[in-house]
Amino acid sequence: MSTPDRTAWVLAKQLPASTDSGGRQRVRAVIDAYAASFDRVHVVGFDRWPGWRDVLPAHVTVHEVAAPGPTPGAVLRGSLFAGKWFSRKVHDLLATGVRARDVVHVDFPQMAVNVPADVRIDVLDLHNVESDLVARRLRTERPLAGRLLAPEVARFRRFEFAVAARAEHVTACSRKDQEVLSAHGIDSTFVPNGVSAVAHVPTVPPATRTALFVGAVDYGPNKAALRWFLDEVWPQVLDRVPSARFLAVGRGVSAVHPRSTGEPGGVEFHSDVASVDPFYDRADVCVVPLLSGGGTKIKLVEALSRGRAVVTTSLGLEGLEEHRDVLRVADGAPAFADALAELLQDPEQAAKLGSAAADVAQSFSWESAMTPLRDLLATIRR
Repeated sequence: MSTPDRTAWVLAKQLPASTDSGGRQRVRAVIDAYAASFDRVHVVGFDRWPGWRDVLPAHVTVHEVAAPGPTPGAVLRGSLFAGKWFSRKVHDLLATGVRARDVVHVDFPQMAVNVPADVRIDVLDLHNVESDLVARRLRTERPLAGRLLAPEVARFRRFEFAVAARAEHVTACSRKDQEVLSAHGIDSTFVPNGVSAVAHVPTVPPATRTALFVGAVDYGPNKAALRWFLDEVWPQVLDRVPSARFLAVGRGVSAVHPRSTGEPGGVEFHSDVASVDPFYDRADVCVVPLLSGGGTKIKLVEALSRGRAVVTTSLGLEGLEEHRDVLRVADGAPAFADALAELLQDPEQAAKLGSAAADVAQSFSWESAMTPLRDLLATIRR
């Protein structure tokens, strides 16, 4: 007797129409893992994914759903932070389409508001412990709003851990998030982030005393990180290395930089570029000056894979702590400026760090990163 087809549903907050963000890269890697493990895969997500049929196998179907708008009842669904993602269309699609033997994967805990109560959640993929991320961002970027929204954050945290407890399996992309989950009695599987840039051959740093930031500045933590770096760190670097240059590259940069009141010297802003390759080629050192955010920072993984020395905060290192010896970790503006200035003044040391980073990064491909998920899916299939 033949084995019946096994079907999986992947519920995604962001359809990976592009790979210009770490979240979208991870979603695409997850879809590929399910496509390799199941006979039929339904991907349900918000917004459009033009051309998906050309890039996915024939047994994968994408259901594009318009992103939900604010509704008065959103706050009733496990807090405003989760409820705003509720879509009646997604809910009904799962209610009528998911069969008892189907496997359901939920990307981000917020998306669980769309899963009917009688539908089993087999895998919950935490890009971060989202309630911690929300609280951290509010505290760093909007402290007054953070105090006002503290009750909602607490409700969201209860909702998030209830969803994690409901799921048969939970995957996390940082060891720190695993520790948080474990403290709440929730077991998880470590599925790290990867990088699409591993295929690039690292180039030799040019020894031009140039630092590089790459990040989407329409994302709050990146915007705050770049502003802090420009205001607090870079002037101190220029005091020690007057000839230093700094390249700020990423989506949305032109909307907020340079400021009309002026920026420090030696800075170039490049927004919405066609390729980041030329900027990595120009750089000796990459900076990841994050003060908020969560999970493994794909921008850090990309910098390592490009064979560049990296200076990061402890928060930026999150999820990659075991590779601390191939980069520089510095918290606070004076320490960060000292670490960066030292590397800019010592091209040989920067190149040596970059070479070690490139060696480590060979294990950072998405194919490698998704191995624990594929192993988990093989167990679920059995």
